[in-house]
Amino acid sequence: MKKNTVLSIVAAVLFLIGLVLMLVVVPMLSDDGSVTTTVPATTQVPTTEPATEPPTEPTTQAPTNPPAETMPPQELSLTASKAFVYNCTEDYMVYAGGDMDEKIAPASLTKLLTGYVVLQHMDPAAVVTVGEEITWIDPESSWANLHQNNRLTVEMLIQGLMMQSGNDAAYTLAVACGRTIRNDESLNARDALGVFMDEMNNQARLLGLSNTHYVNPDGIDAQGHYTSCNDLVAISGIVMEDPLLMKYCGMATAKVTFESGESYTWNNSNYLLHESMNCYTPEAIGLKTGSTYNAGKCLISLFKQEDGTVLMVGVLGSSSDADRYTDTLTLYNRYK
Repeated sequence: MKKNTVLSIVAAVLFLIGLVLMLVVVPMLSDDGSVTTTVPATTQVPTTEPATEPPTEPTTQAPTNPPAETMPPQELSLTASKAFVYNCTEDYMVYAGGDMDEKIAPASLTKLLTGYVVLQHMDPAAVVTVGEEITWIDPESSWANLHQNNRLTVEMLIQGLMMQSGNDAAYTLAVACGRTIRNDESLNARDALGVFMDEMNNQARLLGLSNTHYVNPDGIDAQGHYTSCNDLVAISGIVMEDPLLMKYCGMATAKVTFESGESYTWNNSNYLLHESMNCYTPEAIGLKTGSTYNAGKCLISLFKQEDGTVLMVGVLGSSSDADRYTDTLTLYNRYK
C-alpha cells in the first residue's frame, strides 16, 4: 500500500474520532446563547440538595394566667356567703368563692350602675331640683340629707350617691335622668322613674350583664332585683374607667354646698378609706358598700399596690358591718 493511501486512511479515522468526541463531550451553544453540556443518558447527574432551613426555636407562648382558686369562703374563715378577688391590671380572676353567676341581691352596689347610666345622659353641671321622689325611699335606709326643693348639680348628686350611698340621691338622679331621656321636664316623677329603669336594664344588656335586672335605682330588696358576682366585677370595671365616679368612690370626706345654699359634710360609707378607722388601708382607692336584709353586708373594694397592680376584692353576704371589712382584708392580705 502506498504511503499516501495509509496517511489518508489515518486522517479519515482521526477525523471520525474527533467528530464523535465533539458530539459527545464538546460544549454546545443553546438557542439563547448559553453554553450547555450534552451528557450521555446513562450518566447520572448529581442533584444539589435544597438548602436546609436552620432549625427554628420553639415559639414562646404568652404566659397564661393561673386558674382562679375556688375554695368556699368558709374555708378561708370568711363570714361572706360569696367572695372574689379579681386582678384588674392583668384581667383575670384570682379567687372565686361561690357560684359567680348565681343571682343575688345587690343592695347599694346597684348604685354603681345607677351612676354610670346617669352620666351617659346628663351633664354633671346640670342643676336638679329635688322633688317628691325622695319620699319614696325607705326611712331606715342611707341618705344624703336631701330635702324637697333643694337645688344641686348632677355632680353633687353623684357625690352623695357614691360617698353617702344616699338613696335619696339615687331617686333624685333617676327621675331627673328619666325626664332628660324623654326630653320632657313636665313628665311626672313615677313615669320618669320608669323611663330610667327601662334604660338601666337596657344598658345592663348592652354591657353584657346577663344576670342583672334592676327594678329600683337604690338597691332596696325587691322581687326581680338581682345581679351576680361576675356582673358586679364587670360593672365595677366600667366604673373604674369613669374619672368622676372614681373620684367620689375613693373620697373619704368632703364638705358640699348646694346651689340652693345648704351645706353638709359627707363621709364615705367605705371605712377602708378613713384613717380614723381600725380597718383603714392606705392602698384602698374605692369602691362601694351595700347592705340589705337579703344581701347582707356587702363591699367591693379596690386596692392599688406599689407596683401599680389593682386588685378588686368583693365580699357579699358578710355577717356584720365589721365582718365585711375583716373578710375583705383577709382576702386582700392573702392574694396581694
